[in-house]
Amino acid sequence: MKKILLAGAALAVLAVGTASAADLPSRRTAPPAYIPPVFTWTGFYVGLNAGYAFNGDNKLKNLNFNGYYPDSFGATDKSDDGSFTGGGQIGYNYQMGSFVIGLEADFNYIDLKRESTSYNYTAAGLAYDELRGQNKVEWFGTVRPRVGFTPVDRLLVFVTGGLAYGSVKTSAAYSDFATGYTLSGSKSDTRVGWTVGAGLEYAITDNFTVKGEYAYVDLGDKRRIWTDINANQLSTKESTDFHVVRAGVNYKF
Repeated sequence: MKKILLAGAALAVLAVGTASAADLPSRRTAPPAYIPPVFTWTGFYVGLNAGYAFNGDNKLKNLNFNGYYPDSFGATDKSDDGSFTGGGQIGYNYQMGSFVIGLEADFNYIDLKRESTSYNYTAAGLAYDELRGQNKVEWFGTVRPRVGFTPVDRLLVFVTGGLAYGSVKTSAAYSDFATGYTLSGSKSDTRVGWTVGAGLEYAITDNFTVKGEYAYVDLGDKRRIWTDINANQLSTKESTDFHVVRAGVNYKF
């Protein structure tokens, strides 16, 4: 009987303690609020771009046959209004606080032309010979540092400049309408020059960014001479520069 009474008393004490504990306030704390990771521009990226290119001072500076017929004498110059340009880019950024430094390389299609035509006229106003030349940019690329800052989260404002290169095709032809004599030549080569520009880039997600930028590209001057078996010479000297306005999208790793 004693054992039964003691067991009953123990159960009663346990029940009272459990009820009292249930009445105490909970000591559990709420889980910490989720804080998303801070976006950073640091990392490698690849992307595509497309836009519009138009001529600068790109022109045939000196188009002549046997040393005469400079393009300032009776010459007309004509250029494309502009050209579609598009290509791809690859690069790397490193962010330090609000500042971002990086390096970007791109390669692009382009089709810009500049033409010059000159005539000699008789006293009656009839053309008796013609000198024609064309300077054409067929593709270009750049390798350049970028330096920027982030005035607000995910927005990058940058300036850029560095090496530019591209394929330039020059052609020229002289025709004597009276005798039927012609001399012509054409050659493409890869030029090396420089570029400078600026733009904006915005991260729409942690991996995808969109950008808009302007670039000026100068591929320098080049002189060409074509000679026939009679030592007649057809000569050009051209400058090649243009402007590019384009948009792009990048994937950041």
